[in-house]
Amino acid sequence: MNRSIKSGAKARHGEVRRLWPAERDLFTAHLLRLDAATRRERFGTAVTDDFLKSYAETTFGVGGLVYAYVEAGEVRGAAELRGLEEIVIQTGEAAFSVERDWRRRGIGEALFGRLITASRNRNIRTLYMTCLPENAAMRNLARKFEAEMVGGYNDVEGRIATGAATPFTLLDEAMDNARSFATLSLSLQRKFWPSTLFGRAASRH
Repeated sequence: MNRSIKSGAKARHGEVRRLWPAERDLFTAHLLRLDAATRRERFGTAVTDDFLKSYAETTFGVGGLVYAYVEAGEVRGAAELRGLEEIVIQTGEAAFSVERDWRRRGIGEALFGRLITASRNRNIRTLYMTCLPENAAMRNLARKFEAEMVGGYNDVEGRIATGAATPFTLLDEAMDNARSFATLSLSLQRKFWPSTLFGRAASRH
């Protein structure tokens, strides 16, 4: 879905959509662009580039789903839904990262909304998220979705009751998946068509 993410008089135009395993490199590049403070907010501690590369490799497994804010072909914000391999317990874990220059533009809220819909459609009734006590932006975002916040010395946990799936949430996700897959297909075509056409031309001589 094309969206205009606004902040005051400024506006950035991008797309909030699902990321597919073939787009892992975009997700990895996003994580590597995070500054030290944002990395700590996302993972609760300082992390290295090697850690982020390894983390990205495991993100698109059976138990993970990723939505992203994509602008000019680059991921600038991402939301992860984990725990799908244990769907029987009806809980999932949410995690967010938004590059510093793209904050306060409504990106986190748009991504959170996507995760709520995806959770409902997968029979996830409770969505958990954790953040550092000083991460006021994430706590405020969670409260917008009526999260129950439980504070601790090292972190704050939010619990969100997602609700049940409806025909509208199922259709919403299906349409979003169709759009995002079409975007991926077009991207792959642009990447491989030139070399393919060149190879065909060369084989005729």
